[in-house]
Amino acid sequence: MAKDPINTDAAPLADLREEAVAHLDAIKGELDEAQKDLDALEAIGLDISRLRERIEWGYKAREIILKRYGKPV
Repeated sequence: MAKDPINTDAAPLADLREEAVAHLDAIKGELDEAQKDLDALEAIGLDISRLRERIEWGYKAREIILKRYGKPV
């Protein structure tokens, strides 16, 4: 099994300001809405596989940024 590439023992080079954390929280809401839109497009038969990959990337990026530089997810 691969090791987690994020070393949470060392202090990060920077911290997120509250404003940035609030923005990342808002992004989660936007990603959730985009997920619902993709579900609707998929229901009518459109191929949304590439779009779904981008949404998943957004969730993962948000999680990593908050885990390393902000609050735990």
